Amino acid sequence: MVHFRLCENFRSQPMPATAKTSVGVSLIEYVLGEETVSVEELAARGLLETPALRMREFGFQYVRVSSQSQYELAFEAARQLVEKSHTDPRTIDAIYYVGATPDSHALMNGDPRSAFHYPVAQLQYELEMTGAIAVGVSQVGCAGMMAAVSLARNFLLSNQSAERVLCVSSDVLPAGSRREMIYNVVSDGACALLVEKGGSTNRIMSYRQITKGYYWDFLHKKNEIAAAYFPTARAIIRDCLQGSGIEWPALARIVPHNVSLRSWEILLGLIGVGREKLFAENIAKFGHVIAADNWMNLRDVSTDGGLALGDKLLLFTFGFGANWFCMILEH
Repeated sequence: MVHFRLCENFRSQPMPATAKTSVGVSLIEYVLGEETVSVEELAARGLLETPALRMREFGFQYVRVSSQSQYELAFEAARQLVEKSHTDPRTIDAIYYVGATPDSHALMNGDPRSAFHYPVAQLQYELEMTGAIAVGVSQVGCAGMMAAVSLARNFLLSNQSAERVLCVSSDVLPAGSRREMIYNVVSDGACALLVEKGGSTNRIMSYRQITKGYYWDFLHKKNEIAAAYFPTARAIIRDCLQGSGIEWPALARIVPHNVSLRSWEILLGLIGVGREKLFAENIAKFGHVIAADNWMNLRDVSTDGGLALGDKLLLFTFGFGANWFCMILEH
């Protein structure tokens, strides 16, 4: 009997870095909610399940809360990216719009038919990206932006005339909702990336995705997810490194998701990597910004002077659904 393992281990094929096959993330911009709230204040508002002191032990101090909608944050992040990159909007070939929550994928106004009002189409129209196809990426949770970047890479490599893709993620939790998701604290925010063919900055060397649908009901299987998280993370990271042809000593930095500093300390121990390789400064300042974490952190470690040209970077994230995702970049 033959058994098929659908989406169990989806991978890119290693490719030589030529002008035709190189795809890189050339610019990153992000926007966060305007209100900074401490974990103590979240607890006082009844928005945490775990005591604030415990959350600080996990590495969290503050989150950012937005009074603006998901779309407003997404538009602002994308507008800033287009402006700072001096990109002609008409030269964008595709837009991948990412959201983890249902509210991120429809511009509802009380009429059931407005469920078909899609923010990616509005973004394409309002930013005058008239030549771009528009696609929504959902149902991979916090791995959404990593999935969008891999889709952008494959789109560019499979379309001879395509040159650049805009990837945007945005999520805002409903006002007054709890900010804790299984021992991590969530901020509102949006992030925009410019992914370009022939790009030498943050060149995508390899990526891996593992989906284990058994864990789709995370509310009732959170203990089982916790048990599976670390061995699966270790396996996908090692596989992704092998796919890129590099070993741990050649890796300059780990650019993480912001799901708990403590979880990263455990994972670093399992993979045998020192804490000095992890860029963890944003965990305390911002908490977990759903799909945006890795890319916000990449921008900040780059602008802080923490990277040199040619540095090899590892990005890893996990999304409810349940998806593990890893990517290797060359800065």
